[in-house]
Amino acid sequence: VSSARAPPAHFMRFDVVKTLRVPVSEPAAVRRGAGGSAESLERWIARPENVMGVVFDDGGVEEIAPNLWRVLVLRLGFLDWELCPEFDLAILPDARTKHASGVRMRSDALRLASEARVAATENAPRRRAPPGFAEMTVWSDIETELYVARGTGGLDGGGAVKGTTAVCADLRITVAADVPWGLRAIPFFQNAGEAAISSSIDGVGKSARARVQAAYEAWVEDRGGGGDGDAGGVPETAAETAAAQ
Repeated sequence: VSSARAPPAHFMRFDVVKTLRVPVSEPAAVRRGAGGSAESLERWIARPENVMGVVFDDGGVEEIAPNLWRVLVLRLGFLDWELCPEFDLAILPDARTKHASGVRMRSDALRLASEARVAATENAPRRRAPPGFAEMTVWSDIETELYVARGTGGLDGGGAVKGTTAVCADLRITVAADVPWGLRAIPFFQNAGEAAISSSIDGVGKSARARVQAAYEAWVEDRGGGGDGDAGGVPETAAETAAAQ
């Protein structure tokens, strides 16, 4: 986090840097194009709306403005409690990316979701937040880049698998809050908070795998069935055009 975006010094800070990987298989004809096909995963993620709803399906996700999404994460286990954070995630279509055909996103608006917001979500859990959490001031800075990893995208027992492809997100998360002193006195409270965030990311990846695969396959079918021809008459965005170059 840059010095211009540092949290207040008296806030307890939780930092997580992690890569989320969701293995996805492409049709053989698409795979041979190594990202150059009109139905490649690079083209699919060029429209983030293709990804957002299926990755966060267990909670809730809605587009609240062009290139701005509100995401609710259910069941973030933290020690003996259960939290339901939500955050607004902005798509940065013109931002420079580290990976070819990557999509940059950023959020500086994380908070604990309201009771009404959680209750309105299907399969909502019973909320159990630590004492004093509802009154906390929360500071956050979340940066992510969505991209496609080819050649060693999949994972097996924590190791990369050759010849596989995955939709990935590099995440750099900083959350800070004026945590009550009674909670700060709990041994390893800060470590537990960082572990909870990391575990939540892992849970999102595992639960999303089947949904992401199915959504991508449906998108390929809509565009013409996984061949190497045109996009089946579907107009391209500028980002999709760039993804093929």
